[in-house]
Amino acid sequence: MILTTLIVDDEMGSRQTLRNFLDRYCPDVHVVGEADSVEAAVSEIERHNPMLLFLDINMPQENGFALFQKISDPSFQTIFVTAYDSYALQAIRQHALDYILKPLNVKSLSAAVDRAQQYCTREQLAGRIDGLLASLQQPSVLKAKIDLPTTNGFIYVPVTEIIRCEASDNYTLFHFTDRRPVLVCRTLGSYEMLLKDHGFIRVHHQHLINPDHLLQYQYGRGGTILMSDNTEVNVSQRKREEFLQAVRIKTAER
Repeated sequence: MILTTLIVDDEMGSRQTLRNFLDRYCPDVHVVGEADSVEAAVSEIERHNPMLLFLDINMPQENGFALFQKISDPSFQTIFVTAYDSYALQAIRQHALDYILKPLNVKSLSAAVDRAQQYCTREQLAGRIDGLLASLQQPSVLKAKIDLPTTNGFIYVPVTEIIRCEASDNYTLFHFTDRRPVLVCRTLGSYEMLLKDHGFIRVHHQHLINPDHLLQYQYGRGGTILMSDNTEVNVSQRKREEFLQAVRIKTAER
């Protein structure tokens, strides 16, 4: 059976790599379109009615899970794609949905496509997606670890140990409670999408903070905050009201 397929990923290079792998190693897959955002994916799905979706989880504007808030009755198989073996993958496994990790591995890709060949009814698909979305809202899911790619592999870090993230060109520098900083080859915007459900706040174009490690805020044009590692971080004037509102909400929840 030929699987008509849509690739959804905000990175053009990633889409091209996946398409090349599918062309070379998965002859039963026919790519009918690509999309670089959830909004574009909705239009492409309506246009092509694909049988299979390769869906990137971490995208700058909306993460991949937002797609299922716009399409409530999916009739396509979904293979989630992510660079992070993060908390979300536990929920994906739990609900018998499939995923592959970046960088792509031919063996994993082929196995995922083979599993997608096994027919699943629309009712089963919808039930699995609904279960997944419900699981992602559970506090136990949001307390798990994320993994950060390094030159030697990955390190697995509890989100609670992250104090702040700092942009450095196309890299992100992570600062922790009890270990040395780690520089990761990924933009701060990518981690903002990944960590916003944990309450992290973007206070500046260079800074993403964990409010659980916030000690003090000092008024100013945008203001300055003191973190638990005794680092002062500037709040941009544009982000000031958003930051103060987020902190008020966080305080009210405690």
